[in-house]
Amino acid sequence: MQNLRPLLRPLLRPSLGTTPLMLVMNILLFVSISWGQQVPFNSPIPTATGISIRDSASADIDGDGILDLIAVNGQGVITISFGFGTGAHGNRVRIDPGTGIDGLVRSLDVGDLDGDGDMDIAMAWATPSDPGGYISVYINEGGVLGPRLDIPLDSQVNRTPFDLQLCDVNGDGRDDIVCCTNVLNLIMQPASLTVLRSLGAVSGGGVLFSAPTNTDFSSLATDVLAHDLDDDGDLDAVMACRDGNMFVCLENDGTGAFTVASSIFFPLLPHPYSVVADDFNGDGFQDVMLGTWMTKSLILLEGDGTLGFLEGDEIPLGVFGWGLMQRIGMADMDGDGFQDIIAPFSGGVVATRFNEGDARFLDEAAFFSYQGPLEVRFADLDADGVVDLWMDHSDLEVITAFCGPQNISGYFHLEPQRVSAGLPALIPLQVAANRAIEAYDVAIDLDRSLLTPTDLTPSAEVMAATGPAGPAVWVVDLGSAPADRVLLNCDLGLPSGFGLGAGVVLDCADLQVEVAMVPNPLQTTVAPIGINGTSTAQLRVSGGVMVQASLSAALIDIEIPVPFLRGDANDNGIVNIADAVVILRRMFGIDPPGTCLAAEDADGDGGTDIGDAVRVVTYLFSLGDPPAAPYPACDLAPDPLILPCTPRISCP
Repeated sequence: MQNLRPLLRPLLRPSLGTTPLMLVMNILLFVSISWGQQVPFNSPIPTATGISIRDSASADIDGDGILDLIAVNGQGVITISFGFGTGAHGNRVRIDPGTGIDGLVRSLDVGDLDGDGDMDIAMAWATPSDPGGYISVYINEGGVLGPRLDIPLDSQVNRTPFDLQLCDVNGDGRDDIVCCTNVLNLIMQPASLTVLRSLGAVSGGGVLFSAPTNTDFSSLATDVLAHDLDDDGDLDAVMACRDGNMFVCLENDGTGAFTVASSIFFPLLPHPYSVVADDFNGDGFQDVMLGTWMTKSLILLEGDGTLGFLEGDEIPLGVFGWGLMQRIGMADMDGDGFQDIIAPFSGGVVATRFNEGDARFLDEAAFFSYQGPLEVRFADLDADGVVDLWMDHSDLEVITAFCGPQNISGYFHLEPQRVSAGLPALIPLQVAANRAIEAYDVAIDLDRSLLTPTDLTPSAEVMAATGPAGPAVWVVDLGSAPADRVLLNCDLGLPSGFGLGAGVVLDCADLQVEVAMVPNPLQTTVAPIGINGTSTAQLRVSGGVMVQASLSAALIDIEIPVPFLRGDANDNGIVNIADAVVILRRMFGIDPPGTCLAAEDADGDGGTDIGDAVRVVTYLFSLGDPPAAPYPACDLAPDPLILPCTPRISCP
């Protein structure tokens, strides 16, 4: 097991009950804290994913030797943020699943399913009640992901996969699919270990898998781990069964066929939720540590080397106010050669229990990070040979990475966005670093035949940090020649140690452009770049440290806006009671959806709901407000891309 040599610096381990709490603040963001010592030294390096994260993983997708970050949301949208080798990630791409996924995606993992050396992606999902359950895979061929391939898990029952791991269970050099599944439409929600063995690549692309095999045991399994627990050279499996309040260990016969070897029932109902494994007590046998959902505790199961386990005492970890304990991880946090246990809590606390080699886990420490982490993980994200701590935060749509006190890094970033042809648009330039940002020099490269820059102004975040006077230095050169870049030199002029907040992605400048009137929709790239055309730009962060910032570009979609008449849901050129009826019938599924949601959005609030029908009725019969613009004639909306609209018959 690779040590975390000092991860952010070794954690000191005073008692949580005797040491006062210290809080150190950075501008616009907390610094992580602990009892007795500030941990970590730097704030995290954040990566915006653009989606509400359901699960994530790290892997080298493009084959450059640097780990990338992969995330998926509940609808099956995958984003990949490519690593720069500094701990920062960007140049994000989005993979839309297309049609067919109408359920909830719960898990994602990466592995080499076809044995070609490239890392493939798999996600697990199921519809709410229909028979089935699916694993969808994207096969990677030289850094290019192929089309989505759906593998059904069952044709009779609703077999819902909750957790997924790609690993080689039969020693043939290809990763297989191992998942814990639950039949949710049965009362007891029986759980199974479900295995699909890779049979290798097939002609024309894709991978062939064996039929799913299910080993049934307990109920509502939430976490699965494939691990060699009996030292026989093949991967066995363990599951944490939350609602069944059970742990189950399954033995692999070497071919990928599993049988139940042992199990433990917990009568105090702690609801085991997540699982890790290692030789925690140093006796040469693999042990298991469970993280619990209900009691916010750890349960050590000491292995005997033959897949039997002895249950230890519960180790309390969470306290009131920390929120729910999420999936645990393990790493050598203090550099003593023993694996410690790290548990994130929904309130943002990350707690560590330290192992002295005796598996007692008596000492503890904690620090604060972003709220809502799903799991704590470890990987070498900055390519320095030392693993880093990283977490995914669902609702914040961000991944945070702590890369140690020696790593001071940052990056400029542009978000993909849609703009309307022939209209002005605003494109925010964003910046992030793991220390407060004091100054920056950066350029923006764009196609001036499509996007003509008209201004580059300080963002709201910059003005909030500097006050009404704005930055001490704000020098802009918009350029004029076709190949010119937009140049920016900014010094916030704040006292040393103050600046844009560390550990968050913030807007640092607002680029205003005029979008060309193009005949058809198209894409164009906008990219931050060094002032002299270099591959890095300059950041000055707290402490006066100069950072070569990485650069993350984005695709801008230029779309053709459609004129419409607000409130004219039936596209006949007038607004009357029939439109209110159509809005309601479509809302309740009586009529099929319309082709211009923008027209049905009578109140112009960016969504279609019963308030739109009310707006039409009150305008017609109670002297209420008329529909929002465009009304009473066809025209473009103030923001024509909020809701989709195809060309209207009534608006030539």
